[in-house]
Amino acid sequence: MRSNFRVLFTMFCLIAMPVVFTLCQPAYSETKQTAVIATVSPDWTSGSYSIASVDPVGGPRTFQNKLGSTKSDLTVTAYGKFFYIFERFGANNITKYSIEEPDKPIWQFSTEGDETNSNPYDLIFVNEKKAYLLRYGSDKAWIVNPSATTEAAFKIGELDLSAYNDTDGAPNMSAGVIVDEKLYITLQRADLTVWPVTHDEPYIAVFDTATDEEIDTQNCNCDQMGILISEIKNPTSIQYLAENDRIYVQGVGDWDGATDEDSGGIVRINPHTYQTDLVIADDPEYGVVSGMAIISQDKGYFVGYAGWGDNTLYTFDPSCGCDINPVDGFENISIYGFDLGVQPDQNNMLWVCNQTNFRVDIINTETDAIDESIATELNPVKVVFAEGEPDMWDEGGGGDSGCFISSLR
Repeated sequence: MRSNFRVLFTMFCLIAMPVVFTLCQPAYSETKQTAVIATVSPDWTSGSYSIASVDPVGGPRTFQNKLGSTKSDLTVTAYGKFFYIFERFGANNITKYSIEEPDKPIWQFSTEGDETNSNPYDLIFVNEKKAYLLRYGSDKAWIVNPSATTEAAFKIGELDLSAYNDTDGAPNMSAGVIVDEKLYITLQRADLTVWPVTHDEPYIAVFDTATDEEIDTQNCNCDQMGILISEIKNPTSIQYLAENDRIYVQGVGDWDGATDEDSGGIVRINPHTYQTDLVIADDPEYGVVSGMAIISQDKGYFVGYAGWGDNTLYTFDPSCGCDINPVDGFENISIYGFDLGVQPDQNNMLWVCNQTNFRVDIINTETDAIDESIATELNPVKVVFAEGEPDMWDEGGGGDSGCFISSLR
């Protein structure tokens, strides 16, 4: 039935070309951008990834699912036209792809050094030949060359974070951002040798990206020179907003309920004075603050975690931590990926990983309405954006795509 429908609909498109072209192909942005979506199986035993066109606004967007097979503990990042799939704990490697040929790996390199289970978490780019590899299970971040063609040429240096180690021997670097040639790295300082996991006060270590030397943010001439974050614990994401020149750090605190401590929330940092202040904290009304996306100085989103699979997406005003409201259609569902860092696409659309319905919901941040939903088949866990688009789409490929009913509206 679906095949017959496609044939009939294609004939209609050809017959009524001037009208249907307008309906099926709204205007695209001048610069092409493609979403890369890391996905996992419902039983968390395996993973894969999908790709989807960012344009057109209003849909239908072109997309393709299950482009590769990976471990379930995975994440993804992107820079320019390239994207990088991380297989984390137990696999400890990174695979590089070009968005032009998203199913063909360029290289796969190990992230293991002298230690085992380095657990790669993120790659923070200075440029195409220099980036910082955050390794959650190690006290050494690697300085790497993402353009290297051999594994021997990949690692070009290290950042020593051992001063921030806790009982388990690692500071648990989790996320990073570069602002004004300074690298900010969140350090969770979680003791993974005990259960329930305990957390020391986190720090943000700051490094000069020109010299790779750590900056003494406290003028203390001490071992732990970073920014002490006393307002929250267990930071998982960090984001810079150029509009008001502030850095935002989100932490989930005691998300697993091991104690009665309310230690999650969002902190704002002045990148010139390193002063911190609390924007929003855990509250019984919405639960644990388990992810964020800062759109502007007066518009942001966060995920309220009430329990496993019971999350609600809220809007709020980051300038005051006020005007908190649930987003219609995103109450009491399983929302994933916000704790890994979320950025809007070039059209200022926010891509939300909706695991309850096995799809990514694309939100218009002006209206908070769903612009389109992409069915990913597997559970989406993180979305990033690469510049350009797959060559196969220019050739008319791309799986469930084009004028056909390729998504949920």
